[in-house]
Amino acid sequence: MTTHAVLIGVEAPQALRWSSGQSRFEPAAGALREGDIAFARLDGVANDLDAYARILENSEVDSGELQVERLDEPARATLESVTTELSRHVDTQHPCTCSTLVIVMVGHGFRWMSYDDSEPDRMDELFALSDLPLIDDWWVPFWKGARADMKAVVIVDSCHSDSIAYRAAPIEPVIHYDTTSAGPRRVLISASMQEQQARERSFGNKVQGVLTRELLRSWDTPANRGSYSTWYDYASRFVNNPYQTAVMRVVDPFASMERELPFV
Repeated sequence: MTTHAVLIGVEAPQALRWSSGQSRFEPAAGALREGDIAFARLDGVANDLDAYARILENSEVDSGELQVERLDEPARATLESVTTELSRHVDTQHPCTCSTLVIVMVGHGFRWMSYDDSEPDRMDELFALSDLPLIDDWWVPFWKGARADMKAVVIVDSCHSDSIAYRAAPIEPVIHYDTTSAGPRRVLISASMQEQQARERSFGNKVQGVLTRELLRSWDTPANRGSYSTWYDYASRFVNNPYQTAVMRVVDPFASMERELPFV
C-alpha cells in the first residue's frame, strides 16, 4: 500500500488579466490595469507545506511506502506542471503505483464571474499558481476519469476553498456526504466555504494558514489520528467563526471513508 502526496504552494502568484477575446486569464504583462488581479505575498505557505510533510511523516504510512512531491518553486508550480503531476497519479492507461493520493493546495483562491449554466451561482472558483490559475471546472473530468482502485485525500487552505476542488456549497458547517459522484473514494477538507475568505495569521514567530495550524495541532494529539473525522472535528472547532468555516466532504458510495485511518 503506497501513499503518494503532492504538496502545492504558491507564495506570490502571477498577477492576472482577463482576456475577453480569449475568454480566459492571461499573465498581466507590464503595468497593472484596472480589473487586473494582483495577489499579496503569503508568508505562511512554506510553513504550511512543512506542516503537512510532518503530518504525513508521522502517520501510519510506512516510510518506505510514502512519496512526497513538493511543487512550491515558481518553475514547478505552473498550471502545466501541476496538472501534469496530478494527472499522472490517476491515469488509467499508465497507472501510478499509489493506492492513496494526497493532494494539498496552499495559497490564494479567488472567484470570477462565469457564464456557464452549470454554475448555480454563476461564479468560478480558482486557485492561483505561479503563471495561470487552476479553475474548479478542471476537477470534474479529473475525478470522473480517475482510477477507481485508489483513494484520495484533498486539503485546500485558501479563500473560497470548498468549491476549488468540489463544485457545491454546504449550508451548515458539518461533514457532507456525496454517494453518487464519479471517481475514487475521497475525503476533501477545505479552509472555507465558497463565498468565504480564509485567514493566515502569525502564531508566535511563525505565519500559517489557520486551517493548517489547527490540523497540525489536532494531529499532535495522538488520540485525534484515528480517523479523518476525529482529526477534522477537533481542528474545525478552532477554525470556525462567522467569517470562516472549515468543511469536510466525503465522496464515497459507502459513506464511510471519514472513519478510516488517515492516509493509509
